[in-house]
Amino acid sequence: MDGTVAIPRYQQVADAIKAKIDSGEHPVGDALPTEQALCEDYGVSRYTVREALRRLAALGLVRRRQGSGTEVVSRRPPETYLHAMRSLSELFEYAEDTRLEMTRVELHVPDEETSAFLGRRPGRRWGLIDGVRRTREGEALNFTRIWLHDDYAAALDAMRDHDGPLYRLLEERHGARVEEVVQEITAEPMPGDAAEALGEAPGTPAVRLVRRYLGEGDRPIVVSANWHPAANFRYAMRLRREEQAL
Repeated sequence: MDGTVAIPRYQQVADAIKAKIDSGEHPVGDALPTEQALCEDYGVSRYTVREALRRLAALGLVRRRQGSGTEVVSRRPPETYLHAMRSLSELFEYAEDTRLEMTRVELHVPDEETSAFLGRRPGRRWGLIDGVRRTREGEALNFTRIWLHDDYAAALDAMRDHDGPLYRLLEERHGARVEEVVQEITAEPMPGDAAEALGEAPGTPAVRLVRRYLGEGDRPIVVSANWHPAANFRYAMRLRREEQAL
């Protein structure tokens, strides 16, 4: 590798729209073109447009409202922090707009350390899925490892050919409704299998997102670990001042 980092297409689209906002071509208070129009303007997929808009929202330049389009709210990024993924619906939308290219699907008995990480006793069987999550244009986003609770392991074979979100398949086959997702973010060197899948050097700085998909009574349905190259990852959230007690 020559060390050159290609700019993802969604970032290119975000930068282009940002430049138009800054120049006044998309003035504050106006609505941006529809997602479909932006797809046609830039020759990209709906996922790419949505990710670009999420990033502009994270900068505080636009406000997205379901059913009302995207409004320009500022020419320049305000000094606030915005979480780009604030709800289960946005997380599920992300799963809808990307695809998981599976490289391993099997039944697996985790070792003691992994069992502790999963919150289950050693010796229990889990479904295990490895893969690379990609945009619809094929750009690699992250390496993903998914552990599927053994209660739902019967759906494992169907997942090999399943192109949509895994949670939907589990809902259809088992009625496994996700009530809550708990997310943990850590920084660590990228493990060898993740690095190989993403074309990175082992030990490359990475951000690991662990998501625990919980059903009723905090019962784990799926646990996923997602490794992102640190150079391509940005996390933001909005912090509001709390009312001071009188």
